[in-house]
Amino acid sequence: MKPFLVSAFILVFILPCAAAQAVSEHIIVTASAVPESLESTPASVTVITRRDIDRQEARDVADLLRQVPGAAIARNGSPGKSSTLFLRGGSSKQALVLWNGVPMNDAYLSGYNFGQLSTAGVDRIEVIRGPYSALYGSDAVSGVVNVLTTPQRSSLGLELEAGGNGVRSGSLSGGAVGNAWSAYGSLERRDDDGFAPNDDFTSDTLTGGAQAAAGSHVTVGLMGRHNRFNVGLPRNVNADATAFVPSLHRRERGTESEVSVPIRFETTWLRYDLRLSDTERTDHFGDPDGPFGPEFGNTDSSLRTARLSAQSRQTAFGVLTFGSEWERSNVDHTDSYGLDVRHRSRNSNALFVEDRFWRDIGSGSVQASAGARYDRFDSFGSQVSPRLAVAWAAGSSKVRAAYGAGFRAPAIGELFAPFFGNPDLHAERSVNSELGFDRYIGSSMLSVTLFRSNYDDLISYDVAANRFGNIARAQAKGVELGGSDRIGKFSFGVSYTWLKAIDADTGQQLPRRPRNSGSVVLGYELGAVTAQLIVEHAGRRPDVTEIVPFGAVTNAPYTTEDVVLHYNAGSFSPFLKIENATDRRYDEVFGYPAARRRAIAGLRYAIR
Repeated sequence: MKPFLVSAFILVFILPCAAAQAVSEHIIVTASAVPESLESTPASVTVITRRDIDRQEARDVADLLRQVPGAAIARNGSPGKSSTLFLRGGSSKQALVLWNGVPMNDAYLSGYNFGQLSTAGVDRIEVIRGPYSALYGSDAVSGVVNVLTTPQRSSLGLELEAGGNGVRSGSLSGGAVGNAWSAYGSLERRDDDGFAPNDDFTSDTLTGGAQAAAGSHVTVGLMGRHNRFNVGLPRNVNADATAFVPSLHRRERGTESEVSVPIRFETTWLRYDLRLSDTERTDHFGDPDGPFGPEFGNTDSSLRTARLSAQSRQTAFGVLTFGSEWERSNVDHTDSYGLDVRHRSRNSNALFVEDRFWRDIGSGSVQASAGARYDRFDSFGSQVSPRLAVAWAAGSSKVRAAYGAGFRAPAIGELFAPFFGNPDLHAERSVNSELGFDRYIGSSMLSVTLFRSNYDDLISYDVAANRFGNIARAQAKGVELGGSDRIGKFSFGVSYTWLKAIDADTGQQLPRRPRNSGSVVLGYELGAVTAQLIVEHAGRRPDVTEIVPFGAVTNAPYTTEDVVLHYNAGSFSPFLKIENATDRRYDEVFGYPAARRRAIAGLRYAIR
């Protein structure tokens, strides 16, 4: 652990040595109702670009999130398996995941499974840390991940790769951007045999979209995504719950689809945005050889939203955005355990307002964002979520502070599941504050953030009542460090998180949240050859086990290294990637071995 920390701190603190005027490369759209630059936003933001994805040959969004300060990923084994995100110590149900602004979180039990979320067609990923219920409502408790596919420029690309353990994938993507229109699409097929019998993974992903101006004041768009997957589950607990044993026929398959219709209408004083969206997901689980007989589970869920906002032109009081949102969730679930939830729904309506204000004062500027949202659910009542963020930016430096409240509405399964559901549940709530410093000089960036969160009325299983209840509390505090720079032929990025996330009643660290975690990405360019070394570390962390005597266990720390080599020959770029180069044996989730070492070779053809 010590060598990793020393390397991380050395890299971070040499970043301010560069000397050039900072130039913004990213306009972010998730942290506020107003597009803004990284240098001006008062939020804690990380942007992952298509260039980052290509340089690391990352096939899964989850693998990129591991390098975000404050983020931890837990995957149940090899690629394709269930993968959950923990942001700033919040639970996996308290991070909102969006696709081009469309909510993707599971309507049945909340949270989002990143196991099948591919980077195919992704243009960039914005990760906003901290509570954003004031803008997005439920689930945006610890942060928001927005996966964006709208292209910034015209391009065409083809990628083919194959490697150890039956890795085979191919993707075709392209986009065209005109003065008043744009269109894009991507198609990907992935196959992976895994590292054990019945450890395979197959995925097909199709994305596409178009938008065009219908006259001088109206823009209309249509965007969609469809994913189909089939995953083997190679391990299960035996009937005595004394050991993990191979499971040769235990499988999951399903689909996920998002459709969005964005419409914009502009007048002299106001800009109106209407977005209609629909997210549909099917999950089918089956094991004919379950320890107590055949097992199955089938879940069909949908989430439909309509969001209408109006935004003023810039005035002396900033830019004012106000609007409303309607949401309806539907779930049908049946399984072999009798936990059937049939034709259940949850409805909500919301009103929100935000003022994005900035003013130049002397050699610097004040940047501020203030907003609040009122949500009313038919299942538990109402919730008010405020947020205030302020920053002082001068030259290449920025100091920022934020305070906000977040909430997570009870999921349909928590409310209505037989035996354990509790229709009297109310929302989980949080109060959060942070203080940060950012510095942008030329190609270098340094960010330091201190944060603190209190979580109340957390939904957990109540042993005394034998059902879910608002009985848990948690506290989280920590430090996030992030930085990047380029010096000659070398480039590097670093992230580090120190996190104390505890159960407020026991004082114990919460499961699957490492106290120390981070990453270092080193790059080198020599003519047409580029190389990347990606080092990721997760410290010792508590976990739970399905083996008797059950209860808490400690999962060992691990450090992995990936190596990526490219040869840039114009439009063609062959590459070689070695994953887990030191062949480290480790579990991200206790009892489920992660992927071992393998080499993958591929070829990319791209016109940009």
